[in-house]
Amino acid sequence: MIARAICTASIATVLCAIGLDAPMAPARADSPPVLKVESSCEAAGRGAVVLGRNKEACLADETTAQDTLKQNWSKYSTADKTQCVGMAKNGGPASYVELLSCLEIMRDARNIRNADPLESDNSSITPRRRKRR
Repeated sequence: MIARAICTASIATVLCAIGLDAPMAPARADSPPVLKVESSCEAAGRGAVVLGRNKEACLADETTAQDTLKQNWSKYSTADKTQCVGMAKNGGPASYVELLSCLEIMRDARNIRNADPLESDNSSITPRRRKRR
C-alpha cells in the first residue's frame, strides 16, 4: 500500500516505470487501454487501513476513473497517452486511477509551464542600473 502511494506520488517523474508487467489487454488508439484492476483492488482491500476502503470501494474508484478516461481520451495529448500507458504497463499493478492521475499531471504541468512568462521568454535579461544620487 505504501509502495502504491509512492508510485502514485511519483508519476510525473516516472520513477515508478520500472519493469513490472501489469496485466493489460491491447489498447485501441481511440480509447483507453483495458486494464485488469481486480487483483490490485483485492490487494488494496486486504491491506486497507482505512475503514470503507475495501475491494468494492477500490473497484468503484477504478470504474469512475475508467469512465472519465473514456469520456476525455481524445482530449489528452498523444505523447502523454503514450508515456502514461507505458507506465501503466510497466509501473506496477494496473490502475485506471493512476493512469488518469498521470494524464492529468502531465496536462497540468504543461499548462503551468505554458502560462509561466519566464518559461516562454527567450530574450536575455538585462539588469537595471540604479541611478546614483
